[in-house]
Amino acid sequence: MQDVVLKSPVAFAQASKKPVNGQVNGMEIALSFADASVEAANSEKLGICDVSNLSRFGVKGPHAADWLTASNITLPAGTNRWTKLDSGSLVMRLGNTEFFLEDQPENGLCQTLSEANVNESGVHKVIRNDAAFIVSGELTPALFSEVCAIDLSGDALEDNRLVMTVIAGVSATMLKQELNGQSVYRIWCDGTYGPYMWKTLLGIIEELGGGPVGFNFYYKIN
Repeated sequence: MQDVVLKSPVAFAQASKKPVNGQVNGMEIALSFADASVEAANSEKLGICDVSNLSRFGVKGPHAADWLTASNITLPAGTNRWTKLDSGSLVMRLGNTEFFLEDQPENGLCQTLSEANVNESGVHKVIRNDAAFIVSGELTPALFSEVCAIDLSGDALEDNRLVMTVIAGVSATMLKQELNGQSVYRIWCDGTYGPYMWKTLLGIIEELGGGPVGFNFYYKIN
């Protein structure tokens, strides 16, 4: 029996752009939308990339921090903070007792944690079916001023802070990081709202002169 290949939760919303698709981490994802030069320009001005195929893992409970620490995972210094492991995986602390991890394409930490046995009370795995995006470019302040409930013009996301906010009417988690030497914003939301989030953000992005960016632009899989 062949393995089932999932589609990105925003695949239908991207279809009209006719992306070149490929399989990464068992999910079909938009690898590119245009020539590399066009996508580079979008990324610098204002671009959005679907990275819903990156592996994720969630865990919560009063002993979740101890369980992760026992798994040799460095935790963020405080709540609503994130840290990046040497492997490139992101570790986010959404509250005192809830954590959210995301891997780079070549890493298997989240899969390992998903398969690990939990033999103690107070530790509960959380299924993460997020739609996930990278938003970048010099016009990001203009974009977020239209759709984000939090003013991001100050230091809301500096010093490895993350926020739970509302973007285009959808509850989302957001942080700012360096990726391939570029400052980018990361957004996660419930996968069922992914198509709406993509369409809404892309509509504004295109009005501002930007456009979509494929997964390969950031991760160079193929």
